[in-house]
Amino acid sequence: MWWGVLKDRKGVSPVIGVILMVAITVILAAVIASFVFGMGGKVKAAPNAQIMLEDNDDMVNTTGEADKLFDIVHYGGDTLKCNEIKLVVSVKGGNTSTLVWDGTDSFDSDELTCNVSDGLISVGDRYTVEETSGGAQFVDEVPATITLKIIHIPTNSIIFEGDVLVQ
Repeated sequence: MWWGVLKDRKGVSPVIGVILMVAITVILAAVIASFVFGMGGKVKAAPNAQIMLEDNDDMVNTTGEADKLFDIVHYGGDTLKCNEIKLVVSVKGGNTSTLVWDGTDSFDSDELTCNVSDGLISVGDRYTVEETSGGAQFVDEVPATITLKIIHIPTNSIIFEGDVLVQ
């Protein structure tokens, strides 16, 4: 009978099983080693900050004088490093300006400026965005809706985006 002959032969399944077990062990060891030794790479996360925009008490005019447009208030979350963020300010249906930190005491563009004290925007800080003196009017007519975006440069993430109505 033919089945008796097959019964006494050893199959190759134990060899294949051992090879598969070794392969799985090597793959798991490689994955664990990549996490332990940091080969997986570190992803830098954008800071989390609660920001509020408020209309400045100064009345905006369109006569060519520099105006204080609005205030940025940091209510909570992480401290923002000025050299890691940029401010994009735009008037609905009008001008847009990108303010970058000048390394000393302010965010600047040709049209707008925002003074800071120590290169950090911490909880409780309030900063005023204003038109630069001698430049063209950023806000042509009031009331105007202004949008502010705070962008984290290393991750290119938007930390904050909001609107304020200035008058």
